[in-house]
Amino acid sequence: MIISHKYKFLFIGLPFSASSAISKDLHLKYDGEPRLSKHSLYREFKKTATKEELGYFKFAVLRNPMEMAVTIYEKMKNNSKGNFTNPNLFSENGGHITKNHQKKYKYIHEKSASFQQFFLKYYKYPYDNLASQTLQYCDYIIRYENIQEDYLKALKKAGVKEPKSLPVANKTTGKKSLDHYFTEETIARAVYVFGPFMKKYNFKFPDSWVKFKVPLSSIILFKIFSLARKINQNYFKKTTEKIGLKDTIYGDMQRGRLKD
Repeated sequence: MIISHKYKFLFIGLPFSASSAISKDLHLKYDGEPRLSKHSLYREFKKTATKEELGYFKFAVLRNPMEMAVTIYEKMKNNSKGNFTNPNLFSENGGHITKNHQKKYKYIHEKSASFQQFFLKYYKYPYDNLASQTLQYCDYIIRYENIQEDYLKALKKAGVKEPKSLPVANKTTGKKSLDHYFTEETIARAVYVFGPFMKKYNFKFPDSWVKFKVPLSSIILFKIFSLARKINQNYFKKTTEKIGLKDTIYGDMQRGRLKD
């Protein structure tokens, strides 16, 4: 996360939601400083914040989960930046590439798996992510699909008089339209998996999917899993201030080495 004492704002970076690009821009242009780890949650910030900091303007980015699933697949398929074969980045060595990431990467490459095969194998239960532990604390939410416009709005609300557009960074290569990935064989599963999250945050499925309804069982499981995740995050997760790796945007910020 990024904090600016000059403008009194806190940016809470969520995975696969432009957190690298925004963190870099806030650091270089708006006196933003790294606080805790790249994807630390607000509950962690509260434990370390002063009374004044708790009153800072808070914002984050919300992204369509279907887009996120495609991004994850494409990054693994293309081995983005060599991350998925770099032992220094593996979680057992202190990095962010988990055993689960390694397992999915191996499946995609050993089986030459299509997105449809990948999705049907690994997306079986109602989807949720850290947005559910973050957005309720935010004063403003940037919608990823409107990121340029919403980013400027967020900065203006934070008190920046003449904010600049957000430069593109860490863009996923090889991505196509969602229709290319979510074909007929995956639609029913996608509605089951993403339906509750999409409804909660006002995302829309394609108009051609209108005959598919979100099952009640998916809605119930989504609520149960969300509650369990909240309990786990609030009572069992430890607050950490992990130093990012060298030559990464957040790691270089923490070391005071980031350049434009």
